[in-house]
Amino acid sequence: MRYIILFSFLVFLGCEKKELPEKVYYPNGKLNYTSEKKGDTAKLIFFDKNEKASMNLIFYKDHFIGPMCFSKSPNLPFKDSIVIDSLKGPYFYGTEYIFFGKVPKLMGSYRYKRNSDFRKVLESTQPFGIHNTLDMNGNIIGRTEYMIVNDTVYNTKIAP
Repeated sequence: MRYIILFSFLVFLGCEKKELPEKVYYPNGKLNYTSEKKGDTAKLIFFDKNEKASMNLIFYKDHFIGPMCFSKSPNLPFKDSIVIDSLKGPYFYGTEYIFFGKVPKLMGSYRYKRNSDFRKVLESTQPFGIHNTLDMNGNIIGRTEYMIVNDTVYNTKIAP
């Protein structure tokens, strides 16, 4: 009998309560995003005005990890993704790629301020370096260079 009680207690302790994702809505009642937390990591899914998933992010403590995937209209011939590629001091950095089929085209790089609130991190996005503008076939049709000076972004158009 004592072993049955001990076994039951151990099974009870081993059962993990699965939390449902938190759902956040716009004032008009439409779904804005969901957040599913596991330890220090949160999987975030943002939704468009038709409540279709439009952005997938993984947030760890004060920065995003892995690719930040954006779903575009199915009528467009490309997919968008920002790959987080480095952390340095109070910032982290990502490079944006547009995928035409399996062929990635470089768009440009971004800097983000680290913060424990993912909304503030998203608001802190600043482009830097050379950013390409592409046509619907993936050809470069424009280029802009961005420079960050004291948290202010300056840009100049350059020839393609």
